[in-house]
Amino acid sequence: MRSVATGARAAVFVLPTSAAGQQGPVAGWLSTAGWASAAARVLGASWIVTPEGVLDPASARERGSRPDLAPPGRTALTRRVPTVVKTAVKDLRSARRARAFRVAPDGPWRASDLAFVWQRHELFHTAGIRLARELGVPAVLFVPAPHVWEARRWGVRRPGWERLAERRGEGRALRAADLVCAGTEAVAQECVRIGADPGRIVVTPTGVDLECFRPRADGGPVRARLGLGGRFVVGWVGSFRRFHALGLVLDALAGLPGAALLLVGDGPERAAVEAEARRRAVEVVATGTVPHAVLPEYLAAMDVALVVAARDETFHYSPLKLAEYLAAGLAVVAPDVPQLRARLRHGADALLVPPGDAAALAGALRELHRDGALRARLAAAARRAAEAEWSWDRVVRRVDEELALRARTDGGRRGG
Repeated sequence: MRSVATGARAAVFVLPTSAAGQQGPVAGWLSTAGWASAAARVLGASWIVTPEGVLDPASARERGSRPDLAPPGRTALTRRVPTVVKTAVKDLRSARRARAFRVAPDGPWRASDLAFVWQRHELFHTAGIRLARELGVPAVLFVPAPHVWEARRWGVRRPGWERLAERRGEGRALRAADLVCAGTEAVAQECVRIGADPGRIVVTPTGVDLECFRPRADGGPVRARLGLGGRFVVGWVGSFRRFHALGLVLDALAGLPGAALLLVGDGPERAAVEAEARRRAVEVVATGTVPHAVLPEYLAAMDVALVVAARDETFHYSPLKLAEYLAAGLAVVAPDVPQLRARLRHGADALLVPPGDAAALAGALRELHRDGALRARLAAAARRAAEAEWSWDRVVRRVDEELALRARTDGGRRGG
């Protein structure tokens, strides 16, 4: 962990969930590590506080991308339990863990001038908010998406306790935070609906560590090890969940000669995607989760990298993978949705295609397959875009500036 001198500026990052029992890569842990790494560069020092202890960013990245991460095995009994019952049990466990998770104010940051305490939003958790109050510094709540709202969009219902879960499990933290950092505009709107003060919200899309992800990485060894040779490699990184719409990728790649699909990560839909690829005769290599430290080597093995979205689902999140693709200098195909269209120029920084449109995705891939100059031009522009708009350092500076502005205009931190 980084040592600090008395008076150095710093930030504490509270990550209330454990990586154990999750299937990698665990985006929450990786994005928290990104925030904390940037704070160490921008402010001077940072710490990540988790149920597993106080960690530095490198340790958090390692734990959040361990290849052996896996959820508990499903038994015949658990498969028969209705989803609504499982959801209720999970909520009760979350509430119990939230009550038990406390962060002592007398931590390794005691000699530092803390700019803020940051907490990743999790159902029922307020440990970061309490720590900020005890230390007398601003409380920053990062909300990738409100949990109850997001689960409802995925078909998970909480009959009889949905409003209570939002009000008690999410609204308390949203109302108490001095600054709410929402991943997208859609998330910001939901935060206001649940109770956040609109004057205390700032949109902070997912960023990337520009030093970790650079275009100079050598993908040759990975291509050789995975038997990809001279294939046209279309790549994707993620956690294999239904909303990632990987079936569209299989539709788009079917019949594209010389192409191979490289899937990096793990998750509940992986086996089904691999089986469907075999049925469709799409050449696919699925690596499972790889350590985040070596992910740039896998990105370098790709000719094109994808973000995909279904037609009938509002694209509400800010993908970590997209920021990493851009920083790695890859030609990117992504959904043509408002929050990406606002940050990427179609045909200049990336190719944007309508969500859920397999034919349009196939057309973009065919164009990139036959036009190496276009791939190179998009790859160079992607890196420039990442440097200009997508770094974690830029996100932390934005938060620091917003807090300074509020301190000048409303007398500093609001009382808790």
